[in-house]
Amino acid sequence: MKAIKYLCSVALVLGLSAPVMAQEADYGTALEPISKALKANPSFDAVKGLVKDYQKNYKKDPAALVSLGNTFLSAKLYDQANAMADLALKRDKNYGDAFILKGDIEAMKDEGGDAAMWYNQCMQLDPKNPTGYLRYASVYRKRAPEEAAKALDQLRTILPDYPVDAEAGHSFYVAEKYDKAWESYSKSNMDKLDEYKLSEYAIAGYVLSKFDDSYKVASFGAKKFPKNITLNRVALWNAVDLKKYPEAIEYAKAVLACDGDKSTRDYMYYGNALLATQQWQDAITQFEAALKLDPNNAEPLEKLSEAYTGLGQEDKALDYSEQYMSKAKNISVSDYARLAGIYTQKGNYDKAISVYESIAQKFPSVAGWAYLLAGSTAAKADKTEAKSVPYYEKIVSLLENKADRDADETGYLKSAYQNLGYYYWGTKHDLEAAKPYYEKLYKLDPNDKGAKAALGIKD
Repeated sequence: MKAIKYLCSVALVLGLSAPVMAQEADYGTALEPISKALKANPSFDAVKGLVKDYQKNYKKDPAALVSLGNTFLSAKLYDQANAMADLALKRDKNYGDAFILKGDIEAMKDEGGDAAMWYNQCMQLDPKNPTGYLRYASVYRKRAPEEAAKALDQLRTILPDYPVDAEAGHSFYVAEKYDKAWESYSKSNMDKLDEYKLSEYAIAGYVLSKFDDSYKVASFGAKKFPKNITLNRVALWNAVDLKKYPEAIEYAKAVLACDGDKSTRDYMYYGNALLATQQWQDAITQFEAALKLDPNNAEPLEKLSEAYTGLGQEDKALDYSEQYMSKAKNISVSDYARLAGIYTQKGNYDKAISVYESIAQKFPSVAGWAYLLAGSTAAKADKTEAKSVPYYEKIVSLLENKADRDADETGYLKSAYQNLGYYYWGTKHDLEAAKPYYEKLYKLDPNDKGAKAALGIKD
């Protein structure tokens, strides 16, 4: 069975960390230099002296020994972690957290069956320790769901007031089983959830794209714990995704007011909410902050271009759009189309046409659409509309005999026939040259008024 990495230093989704366990917090000061040394050099030799001093002070305390073992486990020093569990059990043969540590070691080593054995030992010898039941249930969640349910039911019987579902949600969350975390948290009483559990609950929903439900949890939590940056942050993300822009702006302000580091994502979501409400200048301020925080990120450049377009400052919009196009790794059709749109607004039709030609070459699946826009742009550049003709002819060549032509492509083809027919009949006054296009158009759409007029077909 794959390892269930409970107590290792897991980097949780979206940059958040698991809460420190109670016994670890008790010895945090003494363990801190050991933890730092192991992060720099994960070997026992690097901390021998520090460990010796620690054990001298806490050799009779099983909780302190298990905390040291968990520190070793975070560095994958399994033998040393196991030794600490054994020392703890020498002090107290029924000390449940020592069995938990042994189980977590086996889980980290991909020994799911052995992990379950140690968790079961905890359940038997320290029956009021809820962690054993929760870990045991996590091991069996997939391979024997009925066994997992039995363990949780047993915990409910022994500790009827214990928030089993909330703790199960936390265990699943730490193991990055977000669907099960959400399911368990949904069964719990939200009013009684701790601050960090509300954060986990909201994040799990967001990861699962349950934006509306996640928003309800995050907004509830943010109201209860207004200084919690994570709850305000998740509420902001959901509000933007749900297009609740006024609410998003308020949560963004709360995020910036909270203690803690601010991320590029914070400023980007704030800017996007402002952009959606046409608060162009304020949006620019946020996107500039995002760019300052992460100069290598191309996304703020794209958004700055949009904001300056909204302000009608096409020169700056064009500058940022060109910077974005040169820096972005995965440029989309909409990115090219936005750039072409700015060129069109500035009256630089040749540049816009060039961009549409690039779209047709780079994205063949939308070539018909790109040539149609190139043709309409060329018509603006040349009042005789002669420059547009080659692009409409490209559409005909591309789509006329295409076997798997879809509805959109049929629409582009119809537009090409209409424009070519109009050019030869309305502009050049050459009905004979126009008729072939109108005949093809009539076959595609017998109700087209232009085709019926050109062909002399009456209703």
